[in-house]
Amino acid sequence: MLLMLQFAESLLNSFLVFVFLLLACIAIGLGCTGGGSKQEETISRSVRREIGIPSDKRPSPIMSWRGLQSERPLRRTVRTTRPIPGVAHAIRKVHKPPSISEKKVKALRGGEFVGNRMRFKVKVVNESPYMITDVIVYLLSFPKDALRFAGEGDDCKFSKIEPGCFRSPTFDFLPTQDCVRGEIVAGVSYIDMTGKAHTLSTEPFVIRSVCDLLIPDQVTPEDFASRLKTHEHGEIVIKVKEWTPEEMFEKALRITDESNFFEVSSEFDTKDGVVFGKISGFAKGKYTGKSVAVQLSVTGPSGAKGASCTIRVSGEDQAMILPAIDDLKERLSAWLCPMCASPLTLENVADLRDGKVVRCPFCSVTIGR
Repeated sequence: MLLMLQFAESLLNSFLVFVFLLLACIAIGLGCTGGGSKQEETISRSVRREIGIPSDKRPSPIMSWRGLQSERPLRRTVRTTRPIPGVAHAIRKVHKPPSISEKKVKALRGGEFVGNRMRFKVKVVNESPYMITDVIVYLLSFPKDALRFAGEGDDCKFSKIEPGCFRSPTFDFLPTQDCVRGEIVAGVSYIDMTGKAHTLSTEPFVIRSVCDLLIPDQVTPEDFASRLKTHEHGEIVIKVKEWTPEEMFEKALRITDESNFFEVSSEFDTKDGVVFGKISGFAKGKYTGKSVAVQLSVTGPSGAKGASCTIRVSGEDQAMILPAIDDLKERLSAWLCPMCASPLTLENVADLRDGKVVRCPFCSVTIGR
């Protein structure tokens, strides 16, 4: 009897364990499937604002708010094209060759009277590091009423000019009047190393020449004085600070001779420390034969720099007086090359004042020895 009771008790316990396990399985199954319930998980408003869910829309019971937080909008990735390092570096290192600037090719000019001809010179200097080709030097303008071109053609051609070299063509003119006033301008064209054409022009070469077109005319002092009474005249006073009256007088004597005037008389006297000098000259035109007279008076303190020079010109032709005054004034006051009569540069003048030897930029003659 006791054994039967123990067996019944064990069966009851086993049945209870089975029922408990069955209920547990059912509960687990309902929790995984939701059991068809429409209840939704409650999410606080702060969490809704954090994950960006509108207040009128709630997440599905299956999806938790942590899952929604992880679902953020996808960002668009923009890929930038990167150049190949070697190629990009090589492209950055490529430089265009320096162009031949107009300043690298210079056109200089000068002029002088040689006999009965006016010789105009042009110097084309290639200071660029490249060769220039098809160089043409031509005349742009000149006073055609007073000069006549004496050459066959008004241009000169050169196939090339090497770096650091130059070409220097000349153009000859024949005066047709005793008074030549005007400007001569030349042009230069060339092709650079890239095949580009360039043009430039020289600075105007000013001609105010009467003295170079004169012939010395020998007369006596009495004849000189009588002719002055019938001639028109004009005068101008210039002051120079670079020379003493003695130096100015010597320069005036030399300029009178270089200007083709016959020296009629010259006087030099010093009184009370003041120098008084006077030079008279006479000439006539090569083409018209009209006479021109000049009187130069130099005054100033003896031995001191600073002198005054009065230029007085008389002539039969009134049109020759002012050009002759300008010509003599320029010769007396300016630093001119003794060979080609071209004006020296300011640097040349400064070197000459310091006692140095300079070279004329136009005819290359040495000055100062």
